[in-house]
Amino acid sequence: SMKKTLRTLMMGMMALLAGNALTSCSNDDEPQVAQQEGKTGYVEFTLTRGADTRLDYKFNETTKGLDVTWSEGDQVVVLYKNNTIIEVFDLVRGAGTATGVFAKADSQLAEESGKVIIQYAPGYVSGTAATDYILDLSTQEGTLDKLGNYDILSFEATLDNGKIGDAKFVAHMAILHFPKGLDLGVSATTADLVLGGGVNTIGGENEKGNITIKNVGLTGGKLNSDVYVSIPAFTSGMSPTTLKVGDTTFALPEISVPGKVYTFAQENLKEIIPLTIEPVSSDIEITITNPLVLDIVYRVVNSDNTLYTIGYSGDSSFTIPVKAGQRLQLLGDNATYSEGSLSKSTIISCSDKSKVYGNIMSLIDAENYSTATTLTGSYTFAGLFYENTGLTDASGLLLPATTLAESCYNSMFLGCTSLTTAPELPVTTLEKACYYRMFNGCTSLTTAPSLPATTLAESCYAGMFNGCTSLTTAPELKATTLADACYDSMFLGCTSLTTAPALPATTLAASCYYNMFNRCTSLTTAPELKASTLERSCYGYMFAHCNSLITAPELPATITVGAEYCYAAMFNGCKSLTKAPELKTEILVEGCYYNMFNGCTSLNAVTCLAVNISATKCTTGWLESVAATGTFTKASSMTSWGTDASGIPSGWTIANY
Repeated sequence: SMKKTLRTLMMGMMALLAGNALTSCSNDDEPQVAQQEGKTGYVEFTLTRGADTRLDYKFNETTKGLDVTWSEGDQVVVLYKNNTIIEVFDLVRGAGTATGVFAKADSQLAEESGKVIIQYAPGYVSGTAATDYILDLSTQEGTLDKLGNYDILSFEATLDNGKIGDAKFVAHMAILHFPKGLDLGVSATTADLVLGGGVNTIGGENEKGNITIKNVGLTGGKLNSDVYVSIPAFTSGMSPTTLKVGDTTFALPEISVPGKVYTFAQENLKEIIPLTIEPVSSDIEITITNPLVLDIVYRVVNSDNTLYTIGYSGDSSFTIPVKAGQRLQLLGDNATYSEGSLSKSTIISCSDKSKVYGNIMSLIDAENYSTATTLTGSYTFAGLFYENTGLTDASGLLLPATTLAESCYNSMFLGCTSLTTAPELPVTTLEKACYYRMFNGCTSLTTAPSLPATTLAESCYAGMFNGCTSLTTAPELKATTLADACYDSMFLGCTSLTTAPALPATTLAASCYYNMFNRCTSLTTAPELKASTLERSCYGYMFAHCNSLITAPELPATITVGAEYCYAAMFNGCKSLTKAPELKTEILVEGCYYNMFNGCTSLNAVTCLAVNISATKCTTGWLESVAATGTFTKASSMTSWGTDASGIPSGWTIANY
């Protein structure tokens, strides 16, 4: 659940919120805990502030960084032996400096040894129960000197017979900095800065909400002073993701590194607006085919941001005229816009050149699209711009979902022959067929979007750029563990592609590279293949008909049962290939070399060390239509080769390895 995830991420070091260790108050306002055997006595320790640690903030003009110090009255909580000892230590020396001495006169730690957790939490009340402790971030002042009221710090240290060694700081919060002079595009002299889409409390039950900086001063839409906000740092998208000023919503950068100051630069001001389609130069008509008869809200906005018309339609098809200078915005509350086939997909068509931008989640959640990050319906946007030949630019389209669904972007831009630029695809964990045929047939697309995903799924990239004949470079592929058919036909027919991406994967899956570069006729070199264990059809047709491929990659893997048809037709039709990679496997499996070099008309050198080729179709047609003469190097003990296209070509010289 969201709550469980929050606590796991945020409170790993926060034993204040673990279990029910803090339950009640004694007369001196300290938590009641089980009395331990042994003596109590005076214990003190020193905590020195590091460059990334902080309580009170002051900007240092010399170093251009933040000076941070301990403050009078600061306390830290020390937890030991799975929270059976919980004690509050007071700052006794070092206020106003980076080094503070904390002490307790009657500590139960006087003769103890082991690991302890030391924590600072602003507003902590000694003895407060875990379920009651809440640090509310929602009403921050926005100034450096107040950020210490919205921070959580943890330390892990070693206790040695009552002495605590050097502490290791663990931060939980980051700082978001809105610099003086930042243009927020607001005409008022003051405005509230509202951060949404993330966590506004640490602990307790209210995990999500807004953080509001009230009445920030503006001159001509620009900030009069620096504004600082303390933010929980997450890698899972739960930190605040939007900044709202008046009626305008902007996207925030990822806030994932605790202890870091994130400065919000002018170029970060990316306004979040609904899914928007705009004519490039001339009046257009936008037709929405709506076979599921969904309610879709549309509004046409003039160039001066005034509303021209608004309406909604549940018709199976409707057309909206949009003049040059106007733009169409679409909103809805539908979990999916398709039922698994293009005949049942909502399809948006433009009669002439147009561009699409804005947040596609406005079709999912008309009111809260700016913070929506989860797709729940399979085939959500499948075929949404299918064969929209007027669409030229999708670079401004936001696809912010971090949780995808099966086939969610399936065939989304299939057949958009005028599309030159694609949207960013930031998600790192994919779902089955999520990008299947997404840009299939986009013949004008020259650059592919970055693909940062490291967790793949079945057919996730299958056919993604199939037939993108203008694509010259491929994106980096980062995954090291593949999924069934994950790259199947990914670049099939990309005839302008000259360089293949590196393939770092060491764990393959069935058909993972099947057809991947088939008919990439400009490809001259192949990437290194690192896996040592093969799977069924994993390299099948991978470089088939790559007529310019001069050198084949080494094939370090040994073929075993389960890898049937692993190299089938891998280099079929590679007419420029002259030498085969060395084939070291001794016992072949079904179809492993089936048609492997069929049609390689320049191939004249093969080394194959197989001694058992009895498996079905293991070499069928593998040297069909190769060079008339060449050299075949075999294992010296092997006597079963035939003299035909499924064995050793009749005109070739035979040598022993």
